[in-house]
Amino acid sequence: MGSHPMDQQSNMALTLSNISKAYPGVKALDNVSLNMEKGKVHALIGENGAGKSTLIKIISGVIGYDNGTMTVNNTPVTFTGPRQAFRCGINVVHQERNVVPTFSVGENILLEKIAGNSFGMVNKDQMYEQAREFIDMVGLQAPPEQKVADLSAAEIQLIEIAKALSSKAHILLLDEPTSSLSFHEANSLLKTIRRLRDQGVSFLYVSHKLEEVFDIADTVTVLRDGKNVGSALPIEKLDRNRLVSLMVGRTENGKALPARVLNNKNEVLAVQNIKSRLSRSSNSFVLHKGEILGWYGLVGAGRTELARVLMGYDPALNGDIFINGKKARITSVSQAMTRWKIGYLSESRKEEGLFLTSSIILNVSASVWKSLGNAFGLLKNRDEKQLAEKYTRRLKIKTPGISQIVNALSGGNQQKVSFAKTLATEPDILIVDEPTVGVDVNTKHQIHELIVELSQKGVSIIVISSDLTEVVHLTDRILAFRDGKICADLKNSKDYGAMSRQVMEKCLKKGGTADRALEKNRLPN
Repeated sequence: MGSHPMDQQSNMALTLSNISKAYPGVKALDNVSLNMEKGKVHALIGENGAGKSTLIKIISGVIGYDNGTMTVNNTPVTFTGPRQAFRCGINVVHQERNVVPTFSVGENILLEKIAGNSFGMVNKDQMYEQAREFIDMVGLQAPPEQKVADLSAAEIQLIEIAKALSSKAHILLLDEPTSSLSFHEANSLLKTIRRLRDQGVSFLYVSHKLEEVFDIADTVTVLRDGKNVGSALPIEKLDRNRLVSLMVGRTENGKALPARVLNNKNEVLAVQNIKSRLSRSSNSFVLHKGEILGWYGLVGAGRTELARVLMGYDPALNGDIFINGKKARITSVSQAMTRWKIGYLSESRKEEGLFLTSSIILNVSASVWKSLGNAFGLLKNRDEKQLAEKYTRRLKIKTPGISQIVNALSGGNQQKVSFAKTLATEPDILIVDEPTVGVDVNTKHQIHELIVELSQKGVSIIVISSDLTEVVHLTDRILAFRDGKICADLKNSKDYGAMSRQVMEKCLKKGGTADRALEKNRLPN
């Protein structure tokens, strides 16, 4: 990409002064200010519900604000819609995916240009050639002609980032851009961001991965409860404890969970040579009672595809599943949940997990309506409310009340509602796909503690995660996936450095990539 013309009158690409925004019962932003320099990566961090997403929506013209001022390249602006922000050189990659499933990869990346063609004629060969530049930039392993509907959630996230890069914007807002990415994809993206920053592009970078913030950011603004608690802080003057203290009001208290000796060797789930329409290989594994089993692999390694067979989303073409010694033929999600007591927290919560326009009460109780009904099939209002209140307290969901519409909650609190909905079924086997994507450090510790608590009560848990730190710190055993196949079954020693290299060497191709990936991520020991 060529360099972008930058306004030389001011060093600030974007300035917000005393921005406030209120919703009924909630003050989302209270006199927030932000100064973003040209050609810099400015991190915006805070707990879920701190106001980050609201601020991004204001900057990108999705919503208005009640008072305050905003300037772009030293020029005062007031946006009444996203198109105006786009014309000012601002583009955003939201945490929520926003692609057209029936379109190809190339069509999605160049969607704005296609829409702007008033003659309705598109040269597809030329379009695919243009799209290939941005596909290579983000390290996406998919041809421009491929349909997006066939891709994983992580691959779709890469398309979103490529789409934003294709607009030639000089201010890019990235909301949790690596949330679904493994080491390989995240490293590729961070390299691209550094290269674009050096060419003069300015980034507002929202992430809950603090190691990533220290790796990529030049300055940091911290929000807590909709207010500034730190503004444009130089990253070199901060450490992890200081940053966490600013975010949550205290230092970090979460540590790696110690290695456990599991005395119970009962096999609650045994999978033998299972293969689905979407799988490239047959796979076998076992899960013991009370065990936390980690699944780690790169994008497209086959983890989610295997989980979907276990939940009845996709039929098994061959192989057998045994639950507590009994052969199980799982043909639907409902059957997996009710007959076999398997719960599933999908990585695509908004598409598969939540009723966004409904209340917390309805979401939490939806999966157990049958058990809450009386002899005539009528729901008991009181029982629904008690169930929602129980899980709202247990998961510390930040909300004015259990009647709150889920779409009005922050992304992290929406994830907690999805977790509550799954736990309400009281599963014996729980599969959680990317359980802490897009959540702050405090919420992450709460979810980890909950997973351990459930395992101690006898629930057997599969944790699918692209966060290797999470997998090593949380699980008892790790299955490494590569090219659709379980390529290793590793007992977790909780020696972070040794386990990480062992897992990465199994998941990545030969040639020392594991050491380089670990070194570049500068993860804690």
